[in-house]
Amino acid sequence: MDDPGQYALVGRLAVAAAVTIAPTLCFLGLVRGLERLRDDDLINEWARTHGHDRDVTDHDDVFAALSNERDVDAGSASAVRCPACGTMNRAGVTYCQGCQSRLESF
Repeated sequence: MDDPGQYALVGRLAVAAAVTIAPTLCFLGLVRGLERLRDDDLINEWARTHGHDRDVTDHDDVFAALSNERDVDAGSASAVRCPACGTMNRAGVTYCQGCQSRLESF
């Protein structure tokens, strides 16, 4: 078996370190980028134009707050507004999708 030289060994260690560290750095970059997108003012502006009174990035689950709007049409007769947070919910649900408080059925 041929003994690798000092430069070949250093090269192999550098490749091994890059293969080990690069995916971790890419993942951390992705997570940081998604956090920056979550807190973006563009999301809040879009939410304001679609009827949300407050910043949606204040919610723990931004996507649930935004997807609730697609599920419920604010002008429909079957929509119920939560008295605690003002989120529109479908008629017949027991708990609010925004704040999880109990909805009174009228």
